[in-house]
Amino acid sequence: MPAAPAQDDASDFRVPGSISNLGPGFDALSVAVSVYLDVHVREDAPVEPRLVTHFVDAPPPGENRIESAFNLACERFGAPARGIAIDTRCDIPMRGGLGSSAAATVAGLRLYERLTSPRPAADWLALATEIEGHPDNAAAALLGGLTLSCQYEDGHVEARSMAWPADISFVTATPGAELETAFARKVLPSAIARPDAVFNLQHALWLVHALASGDYALLREALRDRWHQPVRQAYVPGLAEALALDDPAILGVCLSGSGPTIAALVTEGADAAEAALAAIYQRLDRPYTIRRLAAHPPYAPVPGRRS
Repeated sequence: MPAAPAQDDASDFRVPGSISNLGPGFDALSVAVSVYLDVHVREDAPVEPRLVTHFVDAPPPGENRIESAFNLACERFGAPARGIAIDTRCDIPMRGGLGSSAAATVAGLRLYERLTSPRPAADWLALATEIEGHPDNAAAALLGGLTLSCQYEDGHVEARSMAWPADISFVTATPGAELETAFARKVLPSAIARPDAVFNLQHALWLVHALASGDYALLREALRDRWHQPVRQAYVPGLAEALALDDPAILGVCLSGSGPTIAALVTEGADAAEAALAAIYQRLDRPYTIRRLAAHPPYAPVPGRRS
C-alpha cells in the first residue's frame, strides 16, 4: 500500500466523507467526496497524553470515533508525549451513509500521527478497519479518490486508490431519516444465491471498466446490485423510485453506503438529477437534503477551515 499523504505544518485539516459500495461493489469499492469533517488543533493542549474534543456543532450520537481511534492508536503504538485538543465541525450527515464514522476514525488516527511520527497507510487502514468493521469507507477517507479494498484470508487488509473521472460528479439526496449501519447490515441475508453472486461480480467488474475507460453508457447497468440494495429498499425512503429513474441526464443511481443517502452520477445533468430526486421526496412528503458533490482526489490534502 502507498504511504499515507505527507502531513503539512498547518494546524487545520479535513477528512472527506465517502460513497461506498457503488451498487455492486459491496464492502470493496468507495469514493471520497467533497463533504468534510474539519479539524482545528487548539493551542490549549492538555498536559497529559490524551485527546480533548470540542464540537462546534452538536456532538455525534453514540460513540466519539475520533477519540476511539486516537485511543486505539495509543494502545497499539504507545501514548504520545503530550495531549492534543481540537475543535471539530462536520458537514457529513450522521448516520446518513456518507462515511461520517470512517472520517472521524481517520481523523483520530491522523491526530495521533501528528503527535508522534508518520506511519505507513497500511497501519492506519488496519486500525480503521478494526474500528469500522469493514475497510471501504475508511480506505476512501484515508487515501482519497476511488478506492478498491481487499481483505486477505488471514484478515490483513489492503487498499489501492485511483483518480475518479473528473467529469463525473454526484447529486445526492438524504431523506430526513437516520439509518444505523449496524442495523442496515443486520437485515442483509447471511447467504447469497450463486446467480446473484455472479451477477454482482460481473457488474462490479463492468463498473470499474466503465469508469477507467470512459464508457459511461455502461454505468446505468453496471451500478445494478442484487446483494444489499433490494433488501434495504424497505428501510430507505425513495430508494426503489430512485433506482428506477430513467432520465438521460443521469448516468446511474446507487445507494450511498447503507443509506439513507442516494447518489446519482452525472456529467452535465446535475439540475435534472436534482429535480428528479427532489420530486421523489416531494411525492413521498418526506424532508430531504440535496448535495452536489465532487470526488476528493487521491493524496490531495485540502486545507481545513478555522472553526
